[in-house]
Amino acid sequence: MSDHRAGPEPGAETGSRPYDCLIISDLHLGSEVCQAKLLEGFLEWAVKNTRELVINGDIFDDLNFRRLSKRHFACLKIIRRHSDREDLRLIWIRGNHDGPAEVVAHIVGVEVLDEYEYCNGTTRLLILHGDQFDRFVNNYGLLTELACGVFYYIQKWAPHRASRYIRRASKRWQRNGPTIRDGAIRLARTRGCEAVTCGHTHLPGLETSQGILYVNSGTWTEHPPCPFVSVRGREICLEYWPPDDPHEGALARAGAGRQQVHELDPSHA
Repeated sequence: MSDHRAGPEPGAETGSRPYDCLIISDLHLGSEVCQAKLLEGFLEWAVKNTRELVINGDIFDDLNFRRLSKRHFACLKIIRRHSDREDLRLIWIRGNHDGPAEVVAHIVGVEVLDEYEYCNGTTRLLILHGDQFDRFVNNYGLLTELACGVFYYIQKWAPHRASRYIRRASKRWQRNGPTIRDGAIRLARTRGCEAVTCGHTHLPGLETSQGILYVNSGTWTEHPPCPFVSVRGREICLEYWPPDDPHEGALARAGAGRQQVHELDPSHA
C-alpha cells in the first residue's frame, strides 16, 4: 500500500508550526535498548510543532507485545491519540520487523503504508523503510529470523553497550547501507522525487548522489542524541533529540548545533 497525498495546508492553527514534516524510524518498541523515555518526550514535542509526522518503519522490535514496557505503551498512546487530528497528519510506514502492513494496521488500529510520497508544494520526498532493497533480509529470511531471535536473548542478558555494538557490527557486515541508498535513489528517480529518506540500516546520514538527496533517519536504539529528519520548505535536515538547550522552547530547532542541512535546488521544483 502506498500513499501520494499531500499533507494539511498551513492555516490559522498550523501556520505557526516551524516544521512541515518530521520523520523518525527504527524505534524498536519492545527492545531492551529502545530509547523509549526520549522517544516519549520527542513525540509530545513533535505533535505540537509539525504538520506531518511520519514513523518510517520498525516501530516494533517484533509483534510480541508482551515485551512492551509501560513507557513503550505510553509512546504508542501518544501516536494513537493524535492519529485522527484534522490539523496533523500522522503516517505509519511498515518496516521488516513490523510484519505485513495489513496485519499491523489491524493490530494497532492505525492505517499503515508500505511507502509514502510527501509533498509540501515545493518539495517531493519519497519515504520508505528501505528493507525492500536489502538482499540479505530478502534472500535469507529464515536466517534473519533466527538471528533476530538470538539477538533478543543477547539484548536481554548482555550489557546494553554490547547489544548495540553487535547490532551495528551486523549491519556493517551485511554492507546494506550503500545497497539500500542506491536502491532508494533509483526508485526516487523513477517517481520524479528529488529526495528520498529511509531507515533500516540504523546508520544516520545525509548525502547527494546522482542528483538525488538521500537521508537515513538512523535508529532510536543507540545512545542519545537520537536522529530524525525534518522538512521546512525546501530545506531537509538531519537533526538530533534532545536539543542542546532543553529550554529552547517549542519553536526552536530541536537539533541546533547538531544537524546536517541540505536545501534543495529551486530549479528542480
